Amino acid sequence: MGHMLMFRGLPLKTLGLICLFSAGLTHASEDAVSLIETLKAQIEALSERIESLEAQQMASSEVKQETAALLQAPKPGTPAKKAWSDSIKLKGDFRYRHEAFDIENRRDRHRQRMRARVALSGSVNDQVSVGFGLATGGSDPISTNQTFDDASSSKSVVIDLAYAKWSPRQGLDIVAGKFKNPIHRAGGNGLLWDGDLNPEGLGFSYESGNFFANGIASWVDESSRDDDSFLVGGQVGVDADAGQGAIKLGLGYFNYLDSRGERAFYDGSAMGNRLNSDGEYVEGFELIEGFAEYSVNAGAGKLSLFADYVHNVAADDFETGWALGGKYRQAKWQFGYTYQELEADAVLGTFSDSDFIGGGTDGEGHILSANYALGKQITLRGTLFLNDRNIDFGNEEEYKRLMLDISFKY
Repeated sequence: MGHMLMFRGLPLKTLGLICLFSAGLTHASEDAVSLIETLKAQIEALSERIESLEAQQMASSEVKQETAALLQAPKPGTPAKKAWSDSIKLKGDFRYRHEAFDIENRRDRHRQRMRARVALSGSVNDQVSVGFGLATGGSDPISTNQTFDDASSSKSVVIDLAYAKWSPRQGLDIVAGKFKNPIHRAGGNGLLWDGDLNPEGLGFSYESGNFFANGIASWVDESSRDDDSFLVGGQVGVDADAGQGAIKLGLGYFNYLDSRGERAFYDGSAMGNRLNSDGEYVEGFELIEGFAEYSVNAGAGKLSLFADYVHNVAADDFETGWALGGKYRQAKWQFGYTYQELEADAVLGTFSDSDFIGGGTDGEGHILSANYALGKQITLRGTLFLNDRNIDFGNEEEYKRLMLDISFKY
């Protein structure tokens, strides 16, 4: 047997090598599979770890956001911070009027008039606010009406309000500039003050429980060659229950310092007051006022009654004025009546009602009115004046005036 053994044509040595190589491949394959399985397990564990970390990070981020929101949120009882624009308020009104006059020994007259006003107000901080308003009209202190005249000419617009108001405590307002009159007008009547008067200077109003007080210090006339004329004064009173209704009682004192011997304050017009040959006031004006108001529910509406009395202690005669009247209001209707008498020097005519007897003092008579609300912001009103004027001086004459208004508020 000199020859090597053969296996199906292969030498036995070669066959052995093949078997050894196959066994090595089989062992290597088993190691690779084991390695792959190990790597796969590690990758899955790593993926789970990453997902866990991401979940923890997301939860941490949500906690931070919630914490920041809680830190930024106002504490209980703390008012939320407002934008500056939230404090700005705009309001205004427009009134269209037809007037008819029947004055003794004069021809009948008719005219159309309008009044438009707009005002802005805004808060500077929790205690201070400012306001600014414009209105149609000229320099007349007690009227912003414009008559349709002069071939549809353009109409004037003037500064009607410009003020700063300080409210240092509940119920107390102090104002400076040109502002709404803080003095209470009994029954809304114009015995002393026209409703359109916006005085200039300083004013205040105060309420505490049933007690109220109002005051004013106003520059009436400033002169570089003479003493200035001031209005200083105020009123105090109480609001109280009275049976089934409510009553308001008040006293007022108003002194026009350095008024006697001064030229008529506005446009040289006497407005019923007595002037000497140089156009100067014959009397001074130091006024004491007393007023009362009573209101009670009556039927389906509310009845309000008032009485107002004024005496000029700086005048020797023609020094008193008084008014009695009332209103009845229902849901949409309101009816009013007033009888008024105002002697020549009872008050400063420049500031009293511009419609009664045509404006000013030295007259008496009836005022009848009726209102109807077409809507919350739209009102129809009719007012009839049946008066006698120049009852103390001049030629006495009957004065009849009818005013028909439609007013829009916004």
